[in-house]
Amino acid sequence: MNKICPNCEGKNIAQLIWGLPNHKFLEEMDEEKNKDKYQLRGCIVSGDDPEFYCNDCGEEF
Repeated sequence: MNKICPNCEGKNIAQLIWGLPNHKFLEEMDEEKNKDKYQLRGCIVSGDDPEFYCNDCGEEF
C-alpha cells in the first residue's frame, strides 16, 4: 500500500476494517507479517467512514 498520511506525511499506514471480520481473517491478522497492516473498527458503518489509519500519528483518513 502506497498511502501517505495527510497529517504527518507518514507512510506507516494501516487499512481500517469495519464490520465483523471472519475467523480466517483474524488468524491472518495475528501473523507477524501482517502486524500494523490492519486496524479493526466497529460494526456500525455509516458509509462515510475513514479507510486508513496512520500508525505514526493516529490520523484516520
